[in-house]
Amino acid sequence: MSRTWSRPNRYYVLTLIIAAGIWFLVVARELVGPLVVAALLAYVLNPIVTFVNVRTKLPRRWVIPLVYIFSLAAIVTLAAVFLPIIPEQTARFFSEIQTIILELEERVAQPLSVLGFTIPLEQLTANLNPAIISTDFIRADVFIEILQATSTNLGWLLVILVVTYTLLQDWPSLREWFIRLAPGDYQPDLRRLYEEIKIVWSRYLRGQLRLAIVIGIITGIASAAIGLPGYLAFGILAALLDFIVTLGPTTLTGIATIVAFFAGSTLLPIPNIWFALVALVAFNLIHGLENVWLRPRIMSHRLHLHPALVFVAIIASLELAGVLVALIIIPVIGSAFILGRYFQAKLMNLDPWPE
Repeated sequence: MSRTWSRPNRYYVLTLIIAAGIWFLVVARELVGPLVVAALLAYVLNPIVTFVNVRTKLPRRWVIPLVYIFSLAAIVTLAAVFLPIIPEQTARFFSEIQTIILELEERVAQPLSVLGFTIPLEQLTANLNPAIISTDFIRADVFIEILQATSTNLGWLLVILVVTYTLLQDWPSLREWFIRLAPGDYQPDLRRLYEEIKIVWSRYLRGQLRLAIVIGIITGIASAAIGLPGYLAFGILAALLDFIVTLGPTTLTGIATIVAFFAGSTLLPIPNIWFALVALVAFNLIHGLENVWLRPRIMSHRLHLHPALVFVAIIASLELAGVLVALIIIPVIGSAFILGRYFQAKLMNLDPWPE
């Protein structure tokens, strides 16, 4: 029979394992983001896999590749439709900006007289020569940096695709393996904690889906009210991009502003430049309404958290850790509360799940 470890030795080994885990997280911190994205994608796709599995009676091992390939095909199709439009629209946008700057330079070439004082406005345009038409950025070192960044992003994308498929395929066995790591007496507690944390993330996903639908409806109505072309498409796009906290709505605001600047309003008889400003203000108001009122209210109701805690957590995570952390901070807090209640009950020698 193998010799048992003494209590000090067990604590010593446990401390080493925790320290090694923390060291690994620090060294491999760049890997955390792709793994989180892969886990979220697997979590979102898993209900689809389950639904197809139940409806078609096909084995799960067959359904997963079908759903996975179909999802990738949908993403590639959307990219093939929209990506070719971006260079042309970007070139047109920069061309219009250059035209506006040239017109501004012509208008301020004459000095402005106010109450007998002459203001030489031409000095204000000395630095308006657009850098966007400069070719200084076409350098070998910049090109190499772009190439390196592209290859790195493609590598992380490959990691996300592989990990997502692996989680969809092997999650039940991985879950049971993780639970069996605990001593036998604690495995029922770990299984109960897993189920409660799973409920938290499920509620968060349903709350985020409800919020996205509400934002899509509000955005579509507001776009139609100001005469923004393609208001229905903007409503749908707002609902889809709302899952990406802050970055999604900000991207949508930029797209709406560009469309308003080039296409103009179908209802408001104002110049395109002013209509672009109206669209910018309208979309920012919707974004502010979502962050200040809608998201805290919906998430606090779904996860039983105070609205102020939801608001502060999202803003703080955006400032301190970025968009990825802000995307998952609310269910993480909900999960931390469940773990905290469990440890509190154990430390006080109480039943963590009283009847």
